[in-house]
Amino acid sequence: MNDDPTDKRPQGWLSRHHKQGVRPWRKTRLSFLRWRGNITANPHAARLYRIVVGAVGTLIVLIGLLLVPLPGPGWLIVIIGLFVISSEFRWAQRILHFVRVHVEKWTHWVMAQPLWVRWTIAAVTAAFVAVLVWSALRIIGLPDWIPELEVLRYLKLQ
Repeated sequence: MNDDPTDKRPQGWLSRHHKQGVRPWRKTRLSFLRWRGNITANPHAARLYRIVVGAVGTLIVLIGLLLVPLPGPGWLIVIIGLFVISSEFRWAQRILHFVRVHVEKWTHWVMAQPLWVRWTIAAVTAAFVAVLVWSALRIIGLPDWIPELEVLRYLKLQ
């Protein structure tokens, strides 16, 4: 029994595990940790695992960076890629920590601003994304799956 008064976890029959059982994610996590322990026991398998994790994480980061200028979750995908890489590499953990700290600071700063400042930031961001999308469509052209409007066809004939 734990006699530490600073420990806030319930003990005995009041515990969450007694009422609800072991959480399913905990079993999955423990299974993964056992599997990962078996991998690290073999140096060649551990090296191959690190290479695969690094390659998959880098691919996710690169896809996210390609999606950053487009509307959508580009930065979220980059952070997910960093999360994958940080499971094996210390330098990625430091980058992920840096990103988390600065995103949190930015969020707190924005939420402390008056409503008109938040709306201005949103409008500038939306205008930036619109200019990027317009530029991309101007350079590449409209995709074939977008139907050409009859009005535009009529105006081209005039």
